[in-house]
Amino acid sequence: MDLAPLARKYIWWQPPERTLRDRHRLLAQVMDIGTHSDVEALRAALGDEEFKHALRQARAGEFSARSWHYWHLVLGMAKPHAVPPLPIRKLS
Repeated sequence: MDLAPLARKYIWWQPPERTLRDRHRLLAQVMDIGTHSDVEALRAALGDEEFKHALRQARAGEFSARSWHYWHLVLGMAKPHAVPPLPIRKLS
């Protein structure tokens, strides 16, 4: 799957070539704010393991609470009342 159209659509503030060097950022953005058709196309192309990896490697601010809970439940990574907390920024 050519990810450049999704990169242009979801990370519009930078060139797609730069976005595609950090595929995690694109995946997290689509998981968080993507349309159903874009999410399903990306999921079919990359598979659930990539989506799970994106959650495990999530950075603070990448997911809304709603998306965070949704994906943990849909991907079978948590039970309804046992979703892990969102990542937070750690300041030193």
